[in-house]
Amino acid sequence: MTFWIDVDDLLFHLVHHGRPSGIQRVVFEFGTALRELHGENVQFVRRGPDSGDPRDFRTVNWSFIETLFRRVMTPEDLPASRQPDYMPGTPDGQEQTDVLPAILRMERQVFQGMMSLPGTVCRVVASAIRKRRRDRTKSLAGGLSEGTRLFEAARAGDVFLTLGAPWHHETYSQTVRWLRDDLRMYYGLLMHDLIPILRPEWCHQGLVKIFERWHQDIFPLADMIFANSHATARDVQDYLAQKNISTKPVLTTPLGAGFGVADAPMAPVSVVEGPYVLFVSTIEARKNHALLFRVWRQLLEDMPADAVPTLVFAGRVGWLVSDLMQQLENTQWLDGKIRFIQNPTDAELQRLYADCSFSVFPSFCEGWGLPVTESLAMGRPCVASNTTSIPEAGGNLGRYFDPTNLHDAYDVIRRTIENPEDLAAWTRQVQTEFRPNSWKDSARIILDTALSHPAVL
Repeated sequence: MTFWIDVDDLLFHLVHHGRPSGIQRVVFEFGTALRELHGENVQFVRRGPDSGDPRDFRTVNWSFIETLFRRVMTPEDLPASRQPDYMPGTPDGQEQTDVLPAILRMERQVFQGMMSLPGTVCRVVASAIRKRRRDRTKSLAGGLSEGTRLFEAARAGDVFLTLGAPWHHETYSQTVRWLRDDLRMYYGLLMHDLIPILRPEWCHQGLVKIFERWHQDIFPLADMIFANSHATARDVQDYLAQKNISTKPVLTTPLGAGFGVADAPMAPVSVVEGPYVLFVSTIEARKNHALLFRVWRQLLEDMPADAVPTLVFAGRVGWLVSDLMQQLENTQWLDGKIRFIQNPTDAELQRLYADCSFSVFPSFCEGWGLPVTESLAMGRPCVASNTTSIPEAGGNLGRYFDPTNLHDAYDVIRRTIENPEDLAAWTRQVQTEFRPNSWKDSARIILDTALSHPAVL
């Protein structure tokens, strides 16, 4: 039996957006782990050139995916500590996708020289360099051969897995029907969350409609459904019952922890000076950065400024946060008490975790809460929301607050800051007791379930 994993949206993201986050990284980590467990019996496909044909899927070599991913994730980037802080007016999604180290060394010197330029000039040059990097990645991807058509390579009884986010393909249900009816394959789906359906206020309206329609079409066709947490599994089961969709039980497949592919040495120098609290996430409304802005403003009113650690946002600017970004700019990022490290490399992320006092994760809702487990895996305590799946990610090693309650969040964070002995003991507990789930353990659940599934047998 061969497993065929759809990596089309992963490749699209790498080519058009650069560094992956969230779902794209999960797809890659699962692909890596399944490949290690099941060898050549795990293969990968993407959409072919005939975009109008829902049956046009072509094989793609894992070595190509791995090479592209590693080049996009290369740590040979301008160190975050040397990058300009957030520059107003920079369009969202301008990722730094690095593929040619020699050119990068030259570009690093350009960036360093830019630090003395006026802000407007700096933004223009940075934008041009980032566009050039994306163009090089697209050129690399353009050299990919078409591969073998799926219908020529697959066999009856094989399994087709959707681990990513192909929701924008309106004809995906036609693809799955073709796989099941004509090729006699089985279909497995990994659910990351139902947030666009259950909490549409945190999403663009267009996504909400596309997401729900896609899942209403796909759920009845799935031979096996996996979820990344018990909370997500419950949400999916409840939704299926509400819509009277008859399908198989939803099986929980907890996500792995750690940085996986990077295998990068930790950045040799500190990215941020002085004590700080770390929040790793795209800046978007659902992640609740606004709450931390209010908490830190209150801390600075109630405590001496030198007793308040810096709050570090690490990620990129997302959506529905224009008001927050304006507030941050108007206050000069609370006079420097909030820092923004854009698009840190994996090596820099490891350094950020290693040097922080603790991390925070105030998100309103999640399918899992990967930054929580990453923080614990790096030996750093995490203060996080008490909602949805987040307590699953942190377990009894996390400390939690109500993300809708400013006073609750303030109290938990301030107690953590003002009790260094307790924080030190908590840190030792995390470093001693946390046992991360490996991606291979997670992938084995998918593999074993598929191999023993009644439909497959």
